[in-house]
Amino acid sequence: MSDDPWELTRHLSPRGSVRVDTEGANDYWLTHRVDDDAPSTPWAMNLAGPDGRYRFVCFDLDAKNGNAAYDAGRLSCWLDEINIPHLVCISGPAGGRHVWIRLADAGVDAELVATIAHLTTQLLPSLDVNPLVNAATGCVRPPYTPHRRGGRSEPQGDVAVLEHQVDVDQLLELRTFLVDAGASIAPAPVSLIKGMAHDGAGHPHLIGAKRDVSARTRELINAAPAEDTSRTLAAVLVGCARARWRFADVKAIAEHSPGLEHARSRPGASGTRHPRPQRQADMTLAAEWSRAVYFAAQNPLDYDVEDPEFVDRAIAVSRAVGACQSLADTNPGRWGLDGASRAQRGAQGRPSHRAVLDAVCLYLVQAARADVEVDTRRLSADTGYGREACRLALAALSTPDREDDHESSWLVRVDDPHGIHGARFRLSERFSTEEGEPEWAQAAMRPAPTAAPPTALRTWWMNTLSSHLQALAHDVFSAPGSLGRTAGRVYAQLPEEGSAELKQLQHMAGLTRPQLQRALRRLHRAGLALRTRTGWARPVPDARTAAAVELGVDGFLLERRNRYNLERYRWAWWSAECAWMRKRHKKRRGRRAPTGVALFAQNDRPDFPRYPRSSAGHPDHSIALELAAGVLAPPRLEAAAA
Repeated sequence: MSDDPWELTRHLSPRGSVRVDTEGANDYWLTHRVDDDAPSTPWAMNLAGPDGRYRFVCFDLDAKNGNAAYDAGRLSCWLDEINIPHLVCISGPAGGRHVWIRLADAGVDAELVATIAHLTTQLLPSLDVNPLVNAATGCVRPPYTPHRRGGRSEPQGDVAVLEHQVDVDQLLELRTFLVDAGASIAPAPVSLIKGMAHDGAGHPHLIGAKRDVSARTRELINAAPAEDTSRTLAAVLVGCARARWRFADVKAIAEHSPGLEHARSRPGASGTRHPRPQRQADMTLAAEWSRAVYFAAQNPLDYDVEDPEFVDRAIAVSRAVGACQSLADTNPGRWGLDGASRAQRGAQGRPSHRAVLDAVCLYLVQAARADVEVDTRRLSADTGYGREACRLALAALSTPDREDDHESSWLVRVDDPHGIHGARFRLSERFSTEEGEPEWAQAAMRPAPTAAPPTALRTWWMNTLSSHLQALAHDVFSAPGSLGRTAGRVYAQLPEEGSAELKQLQHMAGLTRPQLQRALRRLHRAGLALRTRTGWARPVPDARTAAAVELGVDGFLLERRNRYNLERYRWAWWSAECAWMRKRHKKRRGRRAPTGVALFAQNDRPDFPRYPRSSAGHPDHSIALELAAGVLAPPRLEAAAA
């Protein structure tokens, strides 16, 4: 391929025109036909074709956002590991990097490219996602193209590598790799309309009463903007949108707020800025405000911005859960997973103990608090084990390994059960982390750089623990006559995408080779494990329910969950009855004439009716359970209520 920048652009461009810089202002809004002579100013090539499908993926690593050289090296190693051909370029004198990947001629859907961009930015802070999330105008300067501050985009390898095309399957593999590396796919966004409205002038806003912006947003409004003024503007507007401000509120501070400088002026040569005409400034602010409101609606915060201690609690709980899970993974014998016989495994511990520990960790990260209320029926529903097994597991996990050290246990009970509330537990203090320890994961949510990194780590743990428990808690592994718990543990370790080798599965499941092979054979016969050339994988779609129906165990956990709900209701009913009986000066139901009219409540009994009694006046708990289930015949109902 030619090293002439314009000839190379003509060869690569997916469109008949490119975008050119205007007066060195880094504002690529003019177009230039590729059939004409080379433009006199720097130009950028669209990554997507006229049909909106991407023909190139270019990771634009900006030096002002982070260590671009380091991030480019990490990304290049990842791409080499999954055999994706790519080209790294030093984009200009500032030290930025461009990492180019050429896609198939048919192109790739913009949604997949945007997903990869958002996953990558969680791992590489210097990445500018704008070219990869806007198929209409997203563009990057091709190799050898001049830079507005001097120099040019210098390839660090043979440009001929861009002749090699990457297909959709390889991009899907890259997406899976990024998730395995620690990035997380955000939950599906809410509707663009839900929670939004328009003011009288047609500008969008979030529904709700206006409140003060957060301290961080207030600081951004009043402080000088960063070098990239667009990022500061986006962060300010998103913060205002989440505080339920209207466009008129933002416009009122636009003239004097340093944080909104990007709306008032545009960049020029040599770092100077030129004022925008008032009409253009208003249009720019309105467009950025609309984007900020839609971003805030599509990405609601999963914590209360009015809770100033949430971030600190999320950091502490997420790190403690991570330390606990790490130690649990390195001690398979603690869960009875590496014994040669069932008796030896049972003497060391039980797999139910690990499942209950995972469930308690999930409750902790969901609540983002140091301790959480735990009841055995909820544990049963989330783990698939019975109520008694969960009770014994809680007792074992809260028993200290050393008598003189209460913190040597995995869980510590901080409050006993009372009434309808269960006992409260926390993780042992040995899992606490020091404040100076580095964060385990970071996720820059753009355009709001103020988003809390611990939120992403907390979300990752919630997704990981819940998906693992959901794989275990199914009829096909929990019911009598099912495939069994061992098969369930192996199934939970099978990757949802890709495959895993026997050695890898053996290590993750903590089983001996014969145990693993027997479990895989049972799963394979039931259609729950597929053998591929590279290992074992889960079938798609999920076939567990069909396997449970075939084994005749479908509905086992649902029936048990319903029974536990009835027992929970009966206990709440009896607790309310006891509270009413202990109440002093309570109103009792009196008799009245058949034609009388009750002007006031005849008693102050709580929401529950009178608890059923036997003929001797004693509480009849069996009839109460049947009443809760609604299975009593009318004559017996009348006798129970008499």
